[in-house]
Amino acid sequence: MNSPSMPRRLVSVAFAVLACAAIGTTISAAPASAGYGYGCPGGTFCGWDDPDGTGSMIVQVDANCVLHDIGNGGVGDRLTSYWNRTRKTVAVYNWTGDHWQLLVSIPDNGRGNMPRGTDNTADAVRVCA
Repeated sequence: MNSPSMPRRLVSVAFAVLACAAIGTTISAAPASAGYGYGCPGGTFCGWDDPDGTGSMIVQVDANCVLHDIGNGGVGDRLTSYWNRTRKTVAVYNWTGDHWQLLVSIPDNGRGNMPRGTDNTADAVRVCA
């Protein structure tokens, strides 16, 4: 049974997510509810630390053509699932210590889990790769 304050809490989280998306920043959010995944506003790239769009949303960035260093944002090596709603291709990179290594290129509306061997290794997301 949901409490009356639950919808207000969800609305507050949604406003915080949209505000962060408007400035193209990396965010951390509360874990998603069990059984629900891939909640991602249009025009953004979203990533989570658990499979199938669940767990904590660790990154949400807008469609500006820039490299978002999520490692420096404190959420590197945690990306497990994603949904690209930017209308552009998104590249996900790992920092090797001396260069950015491309892990995966995600087409518009691509969503799913990171490929085997790349789970929990991402350090950057570049929209319009």
